[in-house]
Formats: sequence, structure tokens, C-alpha cells
Amino acid sequence: MTWLGAVEGYYGPPLAQEDRLDLVGWLGAHGFNAYAYAPKDDPFHRQRWREPYPSDRQAQFRDLLSAGADAGVDVALVVSPGLDWSAGDEERLTAKLESFAALGASVLGVAFDDVPPGGAELGKAHAGGVAFAAERLGPDVRWVTCPTDYATDRPTEYLRAYHAALPEGADAMWTGPSIVSPRVSSDMARALSAELGRPLLFAENYPVNDGAMSSVLHLGPYRGRDPGLPGATSGAFFNFMSLARASRVGLAAGARFWLDPSVDPEAAWREAVAEEPGLEPLARASRTWAGDPAEDPDVAAWVGAALEGDAGPLRAYLVGGCRRDLDPALAAEVAPWLDQWDAESMAMQFALMLLESPPDARASAAFALAEVWARARASRYQLFGVRWAHYPVTGRDGEDLVPLAEGLMTGENMTDRLASAALERAAHAT
Repeated sequence: MTWLGAVEGYYGPPLAQEDRLDLVGWLGAHGFNAYAYAPKDDPFHRQRWREPYPSDRQAQFRDLLSAGADAGVDVALVVSPGLDWSAGDEERLTAKLESFAALGASVLGVAFDDVPPGGAELGKAHAGGVAFAAERLGPDVRWVTCPTDYATDRPTEYLRAYHAALPEGADAMWTGPSIVSPRVSSDMARALSAELGRPLLFAENYPVNDGAMSSVLHLGPYRGRDPGLPGATSGAFFNFMSLARASRVGLAAGARFWLDPSVDPEAAWREAVAEEPGLEPLARASRTWAGDPAEDPDVAAWVGAALEGDAGPLRAYLVGGCRRDLDPALAAEVAPWLDQWDAESMAMQFALMLLESPPDARASAAFALAEVWARARASRYQLFGVRWAHYPVTGRDGEDLVPLAEGLMTGENMTDRLASAALERAAHAT
């Protein structure tokens, strides 16, 4: 495995430099060997890619490269020219990449993701730009790239042309059969690599939560990956959330798998959560994502026990709260979800009160529960299961990328089930 990296590649404000430097140091201590700077909303990375970075930003890159060297993490500086790529842009692309190399970067990247698709001619043009720059910059630079067709279970005409024109040794990213792939097999990776003539670099869209999945906090176990995947690829880059500290749970759990595919996902997750004091209550409520829609089994069991008359374990969990011992910086990052945890907890505790209310108090308890439950349901932030989120789970219809129904997550969460059961029992009590 050549790469085990993290990529700042989400949509949204780029990280603060202090958070980025802290994360690079943390990555080096957790087995990662690479970090890619590629935030979509950095204008000089994407929208205004032809323009050089201002001097203050270049100074930040020098500091980032230095921090990476100290941590044993190669920092890849990436440019994304695909929105308006045209013939003749090879010189402009090379000039931008040469400016990165002048700062000391020995790993460079070119990303053509999330731009209008095309066929073989576009694939050849995109990879040709990389080849032009690679020839100019010489053999001491290593390359990571992302083609436009990065989510597929079969080679497209674009990809065939792209890989044919890409320089030898340059890595091309692949997210699996989907943009967010609930499951990825090593057989698929090997078959696609064989057809394209080189190993693929797995681009893991986890724990990232941008777009229509931004209301879900991804703090759960790392699942859905074939143990043979590390051996079938050139490694992995994890696209993380704009929440640098909260992303450490998913990154740590993912690293444990890629470094030892035999690891138990649940055990790896518990170890990752334990590294962040006070995070367990929130992490238990934040396990769900498209690749692992199940809720926390312990909390779900406590809800079930409460409906059978034993509310003790659930009440103890809820009364304990979600903020005790939590690092202030982490608490500030996840503040909306902490507030939502409180709202869901209040609704569940009112449901327990209603279940235990004597007949003469059931009406007032029911009215109170309905009020606090409505408040919890009104928020966009998702905890204790997912009420609504849309993930970019995709497939291929010929050459076309199409959305799949699996990406839409709707339904009741644990609060809804407990509250509705309590209200129904109160209405039918004699």
C-alpha cells in the first residue's frame, strides 16, 4: 500500500490553518503518510485556478509542508482546473504546479472531479494536461490525480483514454461503484484496475458530510469495505468533514482497517471514540450513514427495554448528558449536534415520564411530550438515526451517472419510536 492519506476536499469553507496543522500532526501519529490540500471552495484551487496564490497563502503552504515533514506526512498540493479546462491550458496548469514545487512540495495533484462529463477526447485532454506538467517538472515529483469519472463499477470511454494518457506512476482516484459507496469489493477494484492498466487509488468519501448529507454527523464505525481492498489498490485517501476534530473518529477507525484489514470494526470504532474524552454519548447517537444505516445497538436495546418497563439504562444514558469532559474545541465544532442531542434527550425523557405516569397525570404529560418532541423534530440536525438525508449513492446507466434510491434515507429515529409508542399507549390506557 503506497498511500494512506486524508484529503481536505469537501464543499464548504476550508479549514483554519491552525486546525489544518494540528490535523497533519495527528495524522502522522495515527499511521497516515499523506495529506492532500484540495478544498473545493478555495477560489485559487478551483474557480480561479489559473491565478497564483497570494504571498500570505504561499507562506501558509510552506508552514503546512514543514508540519508534514515533521509528522512524516507528505503534503500534496492540488489544483482543480476542470470547470473551464480548454486546449492550451497545459502551460497555465504547469505554471501553477511549478509554483507549488518551488515551495518545496514533492507530491502534486490535479483533480478533474465534479465537472461536466465527456468521452474519450475529454479523458485524453485531462490526462494530457497532467502528462505535460509531469514532463516539465521531472522525475522527482509524485502525482495523485482524480478523473471526472471517478465513481464507477466499469471502465468508461473517458477512463480508458484518461488512463492511457496518464504518466506512468501517477495515481488516479476512484471512489468505488458510487460517489458515496455503501460497499466496495476487492474483486471490483482488481477487475477495474486490470482493464485500465494500473492499480486504483481508493478515494474514500467518509467521514465527509457536505451537501445534502450535511445534517448527519459521521462518528460511527467504518464498515462496508472488503478486507482485500487494501491489497487490491495503491492505498486510500479519506475525504473528511469540515469539522477537523470530529473527523478524527472516522479517520482513526478507517486507518485501523487499512493498516490491518482483519480488525473488528466495532472494536476499532470504540478505540477511536475513546481517544476523545467525553465523546461517547454523542458518538453513540451519530453512528448512522448510508453505508451503515443501523442505530447504536446498545441505545436501541435500552429503548426497547424502556418500552418493556425497564427504563433504567436509557434514563441513565440520557441524564448523563453529552457534554461532560468534552474538549471545548471539539464541543464548539459539533455544537449544533450537542444542542440537538439535548433536544432529543428531553423528548425521550418526557416519553419515559408519560410511560410511567398515573392515569390522572397522563393528559398533561402527553401534551408536554408532544411539545418537546415537535421541537426535536423541527431541527435539520440528525441524531439517534436519520429522519432525512440524501447521499450521493450512484450507479451507471451506460456512460451516464445516475442516482440510486439507496441514497435517500428517510424514516423515524429512536426518539420518534419511543415518543409515538408512549403517546399511543397513553391514548389507549384504561
